[in-house]
Amino acid sequence: MKIVLTGFMGTGKTSVGIELSRKLGYRFIDTDVLIEEREGMPISLIFKKKGEEYFRRLEEAVVREVSQLNNVVIATGGGVIKNRKNVENLRTRGILVWLRAEPGIILKRVMTEGGKRPLLDVEEPLEEINRLLAERLDLYRQADTSVDTNYITPRETAQEIIERLGLDAENITVDLKDRSYDIVIGSRLLRRLGLRLKEFRPTRVAVISNTTVFPLYRDTLLESMREYGIVPDVLLIPDGEGYKDFLWTYYLHGELLKSRFDRDSLLIAFGGGVVGDITAFVASTYMRGIRYIQVPTTLLAQVDSSVGGKTGVNHPLGKNMIGTFYQPSLVVIDVDTLRTLPEREFCCGMAEIIKYGVIADRGLFDSLKADREGIISLGDAIIRVIRRSCEIKADVVSKDEREAGIRAILNFGHTIGHAIETATGYKTLLHGEAVAIGMCAAARLAVRMGIFSKDEAALIKDLIRMYRLPTDIPADISIPAVVSAMEIDKKARAGRLRFILPVSIGEVRIEEDVDRDLISEVLSSDRP
Repeated sequence: MKIVLTGFMGTGKTSVGIELSRKLGYRFIDTDVLIEEREGMPISLIFKKKGEEYFRRLEEAVVREVSQLNNVVIATGGGVIKNRKNVENLRTRGILVWLRAEPGIILKRVMTEGGKRPLLDVEEPLEEINRLLAERLDLYRQADTSVDTNYITPRETAQEIIERLGLDAENITVDLKDRSYDIVIGSRLLRRLGLRLKEFRPTRVAVISNTTVFPLYRDTLLESMREYGIVPDVLLIPDGEGYKDFLWTYYLHGELLKSRFDRDSLLIAFGGGVVGDITAFVASTYMRGIRYIQVPTTLLAQVDSSVGGKTGVNHPLGKNMIGTFYQPSLVVIDVDTLRTLPEREFCCGMAEIIKYGVIADRGLFDSLKADREGIISLGDAIIRVIRRSCEIKADVVSKDEREAGIRAILNFGHTIGHAIETATGYKTLLHGEAVAIGMCAAARLAVRMGIFSKDEAALIKDLIRMYRLPTDIPADISIPAVVSAMEIDKKARAGRLRFILPVSIGEVRIEEDVDRDLISEVLSSDRP
């Protein structure tokens, strides 16, 4: 992110910028200081020797240069905003913050700092401040938000900006070079979403959600946007995995076309995994790709489907068999949305968190047992486990975006889980429940193959039961139907069934060709 501080001289741009960059760990740039360093003289001397016109040309060139940077705080000269090109450059993936102060306070600060500025080298500086402020008022109003700095310190001003942008939350970066994006995790983030959207300068915004979730947060979500002049289209689909198909994709494409969404528009996926997957797929295919933001409201989506850029819709013959790899521009995880999540859905999300412990972090796995009460009560522990899960996924995705190698380990439990969902028409078990069964089956398979201990397989099963998740395929589900569904799963290669199998808790390996008879035998064992 780029934060740009604008405003009249003496409003605190430099001092606030220094505090802001220190708190965020961003680089700080003062355009006036940069110009002085390059010219080898103070701005007052540049004005005197070469004139204001020369200075403004220098200023425009410097602004154009620094506007290309990311993770910076930029303090601009007081007149930067007079130039339309400057404003356009600074707005590129940046938030403009107008620092305001009363004329008398401005004069006092300027005099305290060491005398008059070039523009105030007049007989009545206070009158000149009033004149210049009136002249620039409409220009300053181009900023995305403003902060009154009259009676608060630079540190307090910096903190207010951080809170408005939701930058006081946990932050993880998915490093994909020019397609990198942030995952923001915290509470009360929905009400701060509007200002964050300004960073993307969308021509149009659409919120895509479902008929269950959207009514719960409608006012909070829409008010946060309208505060900053964003009035989104709202497109709702029915709630459920069965609606993640081409019919609803076609509907969403049509609505965007009717509303004349263009390539500079922005979609917001607000809901669980179904909403996230279908929105991402629509974003990747509408006009060959527009931007989208994931705002997941279920634990399952927060730790899994919202991160990584996998999109997809279902087909009667297989889950997520039609889709793309297409990364979001931002992921915003507000844990407060979990307070309206049914217990069964919450437990489904825990299946994915258990998965991360098994594939990559024994410490996370052990903490899920030790911190169970804090997790289910949505205390600080839930933010810790969500963050760790997202860190693991972000690290894997950064190394292997398109699942050519290591990313396959994220499918632990999913080969069987997806097959169960397909075999039952997505009507019997929720995704997390199917994955929980798949993890237990994969652990038993690994034990039978002699690569995993029976005791550790029992630990996985016990933890899954602790979070009230199923461990075995129900008796009324056909094992042959499940095995048949695996044959056309996207993880199957050249007719070979690929499995992610645990070697120990915290480490897994990829098995490219697992015997079908052994799979059928393991799936049939321990059935209720």
